[in-house]
Amino acid sequence: MRGAARDLDTASLGAVLKTALDAVVVMRLDGTIAGWSDIAEKTFGWSFEEARGRRMSELVIPARLRAAHEAGLAHYIATGEGPALDRHLEIEALHRDGHELPIELSITRTSQFGETVFLGFLRDITERRSAERRQELMIGELNHRVKNLLGVVSAIAHQTVRSSASLDDFHPSFAGRLSSLGKAHELLTAAVWEEASFLALVESLLAPYVDPSDGRCAISGTDVMLAPRQFLSLSMVLHELITNAVKYGALSTLDGRLALGWAMEAGMFSLEWRESSTLGVVAPDREGFGSRMIAMSVRHELRGTSETEWGPNGLSFRLAFNPK
Repeated sequence: MRGAARDLDTASLGAVLKTALDAVVVMRLDGTIAGWSDIAEKTFGWSFEEARGRRMSELVIPARLRAAHEAGLAHYIATGEGPALDRHLEIEALHRDGHELPIELSITRTSQFGETVFLGFLRDITERRSAERRQELMIGELNHRVKNLLGVVSAIAHQTVRSSASLDDFHPSFAGRLSSLGKAHELLTAAVWEEASFLALVESLLAPYVDPSDGRCAISGTDVMLAPRQFLSLSMVLHELITNAVKYGALSTLDGRLALGWAMEAGMFSLEWRESSTLGVVAPDREGFGSRMIAMSVRHELRGTSETEWGPNGLSFRLAFNPK
C-alpha cells in the first residue's frame, strides 16, 4: 500500500496542494490518503504525516456514512462509474476532535500525477450554514411580527371605528395611533428588535407637541431598555395620554404643564404622568377608547397595574409592571 506512493509524482502534486485555496485531499483507488493540503490540516486537525496512508473513511467520514463511502468506492472499482464524481455535494465531515462540520465537496479523478487518484476539494461551510439558519430564524420572526402587527392594526381600526362619530373623526384618531406604532417600530428596528430605549420613545412621541425650550414639559428618568412587546405597549399608552393632553388636557392650553417621570427600582418599572393647568380641567363623563386601550395594554400586555386620578388641576396617571 505504501509502495504505491513511489509511482506518484509527489513533487508535482505537492505544488498543486500548496496553491489550492480550499482543503484538498488526495485518495488512492484503495481508499487510502496520498495527499493532504495545509488547509485540509487546518480544517480537519490532522497533519499530512498523521493522515498519509490511512483510510479516508476512517479519518474524515462520520461513522454513519462510512459504509456508503466504501460501497461507492467498491462500485467504482468494479464498474468505473461513480455517481459522486464531478458534482458539488454538501455533506458532513469529521474533525479530529470528534465534532462534525458541514462541507461542500467536489471529487474528480485524475491520472496526471503518475497514478490514478481521486482529488477531493472540500470547503468548510459552517459559517454559511449558520448564516442560513440565522436568516431562516429572522424570516420566521419577521413573519410572526407582521402577523402580530396586522392583528394590532386590525384591533385598533375596529375599536377606533366603534368610538368615532364620523369618518372625519375616525381618520385623525386612526392615523395618529398608526403613526405612534410606526415610530416605535422604527426604534425597535434600529435596535435590531432587541431591547430599545424608553427615553428615545418618549422623545420621539412628544417631539411634535412639546418645545423643550418653553418649559411646559418636565421629563425625568434614567434610560431604561425594554423588550419589544413592552416597548410597543408603552408606545400605545403614551400615544393615548399625549393625544388626550393635546385635545383636552395640559397641552391644550398655554398655561398647561406636563410632568413625566419613570424609574426602574427593585425589578419594577414605574411611570407617572401628571398634568396641571391653572384654568382647571373637567374629567370626561364617559370612558373613551383611549382609556380602554391604556387599561387593556397595562393589564394584558404588560401584566401590570395602573391608576388614573382626576384632580381639580388635571390628570394624574401611574402604572407599574415587572419587565422580566
